[in-house]
Amino acid sequence: MSAIETDNEDTLSILVATDNHLGYMERDPVRGLDSFSAFSEILQLAQLHKADMVLLGGDLFHDNRPSRKCLHQAMTQLRRTCLGDGRVGLEHLSDPSVDFGPQYMHVNYEDPNMNIALPVFLIHGNHDDPSGDGNLSAIDVLAVNGLVNYFGRTHEVDNIRVSPVLLRKGRTHLALFGLGNVRDERLHRTMARKHVTMCQPAEHADEWFNLMVLHQNRVAHGPKNHIPEHFLSSFLDLVVWGHEHQCQVDPEYNHQRSFYVSQPGSSVATALSPGEAVAKHVALLHINRRNFKLEKLRLKNVRPFVIEDVVLAAVPSLSPQSSEAEIIEYLRRRVEAMILRAQTQYREQLDSGHAEIEPALGEQPMPLVRVRVEYSGGFESFHPQRFGLLFADRVANPRDIVYFYRKPRASSMGSQRTGSSTQETQSSRSVPAPVDAVHVESLISEFLDSSSMQMLVDLELAEAIRLFVQKGDSDAIAHSLKSAVSDTQRHILRDASGVEEQTLGSQIEQARIVRREVAAANGHGVVDKVRDDSMAVTVPGKRSAINPADRKAIKAFEQVAITAAGSADRDCSDRDGSASNSDREDNDEFRTAGEDLNPTKRTRTISRAPAKRSLTITKKRTTTSESADSDIASESSEIDDFVTKPKPGISRPSRNARSTLETSRGSSLASSADECTSVAETPRAKRARIVASPERETRASRGRGRGTTRGRGTTRGKRTAKQTTLLAFPSQSSSSSQMPVALDIDDDSGNEGAGFGRFSFNRK
Repeated sequence: MSAIETDNEDTLSILVATDNHLGYMERDPVRGLDSFSAFSEILQLAQLHKADMVLLGGDLFHDNRPSRKCLHQAMTQLRRTCLGDGRVGLEHLSDPSVDFGPQYMHVNYEDPNMNIALPVFLIHGNHDDPSGDGNLSAIDVLAVNGLVNYFGRTHEVDNIRVSPVLLRKGRTHLALFGLGNVRDERLHRTMARKHVTMCQPAEHADEWFNLMVLHQNRVAHGPKNHIPEHFLSSFLDLVVWGHEHQCQVDPEYNHQRSFYVSQPGSSVATALSPGEAVAKHVALLHINRRNFKLEKLRLKNVRPFVIEDVVLAAVPSLSPQSSEAEIIEYLRRRVEAMILRAQTQYREQLDSGHAEIEPALGEQPMPLVRVRVEYSGGFESFHPQRFGLLFADRVANPRDIVYFYRKPRASSMGSQRTGSSTQETQSSRSVPAPVDAVHVESLISEFLDSSSMQMLVDLELAEAIRLFVQKGDSDAIAHSLKSAVSDTQRHILRDASGVEEQTLGSQIEQARIVRREVAAANGHGVVDKVRDDSMAVTVPGKRSAINPADRKAIKAFEQVAITAAGSADRDCSDRDGSASNSDREDNDEFRTAGEDLNPTKRTRTISRAPAKRSLTITKKRTTTSESADSDIASESSEIDDFVTKPKPGISRPSRNARSTLETSRGSSLASSADECTSVAETPRAKRARIVASPERETRASRGRGRGTTRGRGTTRGKRTAKQTTLLAFPSQSSSSSQMPVALDIDDDSGNEGAGFGRFSFNRK
């Protein structure tokens, strides 16, 4: 890096920018055009400084599938700036089919069908990477229209070959290396294994200026989810690093590998973080032979952003006993001061920018303001959006001005909690939990562990869901399932000894273990720390959405309920010995009639396992024998003792869990009693007893009923006890549906034994 003449005919000038994120918050009425305004200024700066080319370091688009409006705006700005009759002083020396793809026979400014005055070279980032059917990116749409030169794509992630785009201007030779975004864990593994080949020019290698642009994590968020600088080749002269949004455009020298690194940062703030609050710049790079000079250019059309940290415990005028109004008033004064500081910052921004660039945001745009409030020490929080209403017409982000957080405590202090710390823990519940409290991959893993889907791998399925949600790839899940089946089949058929039914399960499990190791090595199921993604932090291990204490209580209750159901089954089976074949036929007749009448209105059942009995959640009033009442009473007392007096070692379940257990208890016991009644007294015998009852007086009701027997043509009778039975058949499997039906067994004509009469469905 040395002083060079920028007007020399051998000097190659490049305007460098990264992370433009076109389309970010494009539907926001205030911030919708921020990304397009900054990108338009970048292209204008390239024209005003007479740059030979523009180099973009990834994430041109914010969404993998940008909207029509976003794509139209990008193409409009590129056409307005890049097309023209101006002469391009660059000579392309490498093979276009290798640099840009087999369908491209020319670099765009050498295409006889195009008039390019300002060529743009760019790579893809993690937001606009190729995906979906055809493995295409939104950048491909721009490239096929001749507006940009898209390079740096990788076809094999385990064996990467990077070929440079060779350019020449006078006596300056430029080897431009590009590497589009690859998942950091996968690229880290590939580079650690020395499976990345950097191709150099065969002739006069020492005369080429080697410039590389990549889009990866530079800051270490973990052992393998970043790319260390020493992984890059030592023959490089300058590295342009994309993906990191904090502007560090000044070249930083790496003493270990003897090259410089420049990090231009983003041109639009996509997160309310301290790194985004740094002033936004782009770089104007001048290269003359093996020397270079980098000039910083400040952007004018960037919304001002001010961020501050507030520790409530360090404020003298506040204490944990302060009211919410006092805390709000203090923060309001801080925000007022921040707004004034943002206005001063914007005026300085306009003065330092290029004079010919028009301020697209106006003379005084609404700023971005962020106050990060630490409320440890017993302070109470309040609703941030309610606070934002005070500045709804003065700041651009009124919904998230305030962000509450607590200072993390050491785990060793867990056993020494005082009263104030307990109060702090309780007050923290008023603040919503982070978005990343439960991860999709943890839920998938928990689901697959309890299911019979032996061939699926949780990491592969989590990666497919990530592509479906973040990239809009509607075929990602189907492709993952097909790949799982084909890989498992390939692994099993690879064994020359053949497939045996006895060993098929172990072979499937072995194939699943191998595929999971490969998926873990490729970084699947690990969420990147992307600043503007909702899933920004990965918590190791699984997390369940169910309280462990409640899960333990529910499992213990299931054992009690299964024991109760088993005793009821034994009683029912003892009474079922005298049932004749004709009674079983009547049961089948009743079941068929009930299912045909309304197959959709069924009682919800909870099946714990295929071999266990279903617990029917339907409460019925039935007349049972005295022995059945005593059994139910003993079972009820046993369950009550469990719910109200938990055993040692089992935590008391929460209020919701206790309510669920009590509902399930009453429903299951009532269902067991109903089943015993319906089996002990067969339908034929029951019809004879009901019809012969002297107290029965029947009258028909027409129209739409308002009582429990709602419907048309139902019958009402004066009964000492309502005769209702549940069509539940112990001979059927536990997974079959059961439907509660109130039967009016008598016939309007008075003919006994002519078959069952009209049905009346009870509303539950």
